[in-house]
Amino acid sequence: MSWEHRLRRMSVGQRMGWLLALLLLPLGALSIVSTLVLNDQETQFRESVEESISTLLPLTTLEHYLQRALVDEMQAESHESVPNFAALTDSIDKSFAAVELGAAGTDLTLQPVTEAQQAWTTARPSVQRLVEQVRSLGRTNDAGTAMARSELELAIADITKARVQLAGAVKARYHRAVEERHRQLRWLVAAWAGTLLVSIALLFVFLRSLLHPVRELGAAARKLGEGESGVRVPVHGDDELTALAERFNEMAAYWEASRSSMLNEASKDALTGTLNRRGVLTALESALAAHHREQGPVALFLIDLDHFKAINDHFGHGAGDRALVWVSERMRQMLREHDRLGRYGGDEFLVVLPGTSLEQATNIAQRMARVVGDASLRESAHPAITIGVAAAPDDGSDATSLIEAADRRLYRSKESKRASPVSQLRPPAAS
Repeated sequence: MSWEHRLRRMSVGQRMGWLLALLLLPLGALSIVSTLVLNDQETQFRESVEESISTLLPLTTLEHYLQRALVDEMQAESHESVPNFAALTDSIDKSFAAVELGAAGTDLTLQPVTEAQQAWTTARPSVQRLVEQVRSLGRTNDAGTAMARSELELAIADITKARVQLAGAVKARYHRAVEERHRQLRWLVAAWAGTLLVSIALLFVFLRSLLHPVRELGAAARKLGEGESGVRVPVHGDDELTALAERFNEMAAYWEASRSSMLNEASKDALTGTLNRRGVLTALESALAAHHREQGPVALFLIDLDHFKAINDHFGHGAGDRALVWVSERMRQMLREHDRLGRYGGDEFLVVLPGTSLEQATNIAQRMARVVGDASLRESAHPAITIGVAAAPDDGSDATSLIEAADRRLYRSKESKRASPVSQLRPPAAS
């Protein structure tokens, strides 16, 4: 069973409910996950920046002020200025106070600033000792000054190296965080794309389960309107469209039965039950169309009741009607299943014999006239019959030519009966 038939087991409302659930739940869940992932990325990025600041700021600050101390000492050595360590430390303390004050209004937390300040507080005595040592040695001898400066430069180099290494580690961690963020974003984009594709597929399946049966109903209604018979809509599932298809099939069957009944009524003679003039002429046209396609013979009888007016005048019109019914029943008994008998008008009948040659039709006509004539001898209100025979292609290939040929032979047979009791159904062969 196909997926469409499985869906048709549910009502349209149930299918819409399932569709909304299957569309909205994944989209809602994916929206929540996307929000959580993006918030987590933002938090991690902020923590990474704060951690970088808290890690690098103390070392950078310490390196900066050690270099300031070294420059200050070099100036003192050249007697251009006298180092003022108290002013230097005050400047560092003021800088940290300014940074701490600025952190209160930004994303920067106080903790990394405090840690940097603590690092400076720890390093300040060592720096002070180095500077004081440089000052005292500067006033005594050059060897002490060079030693102090060398020690200070080594301290600065160690701090710079530590800062560079730590900055490299922080940078590598930052790149890994960015790559992880990009990976998560790619997964989110892929998840959204997959969800949208699945949603489109579900929507297509849902719409097809609705539109396909509607198209089938439309096509069947169009064929039915064009007069085609046997039109039915496939019935699958248990939804509203299935019920509509069942009602349509019932309506189509009823319409076909009504149409067939009306056609039969329109093409039948109410008195005799045979075809009426219109019906028998339609049967003749159909037989001639088959004759043109298949090149097979087709014959017809034009039959007239003998002394029918006398029966009406002597026994009444009721007896005349009964005579017509009796004759039609006797003739129908002698015809084949595919032959068509119809009342052509008044007391005349027309018989269409598909696949019958002129010779075969003449033999049938002689036998029919003889049987009906013998039966009419037992009841004075039952008439005998006279038959004119014609056939295609011998007498033409259209209905008018055949009927005229049969009428001429019927007239000659009538004249012959008046002169002789023997019916002459066929004219003498042309010499």
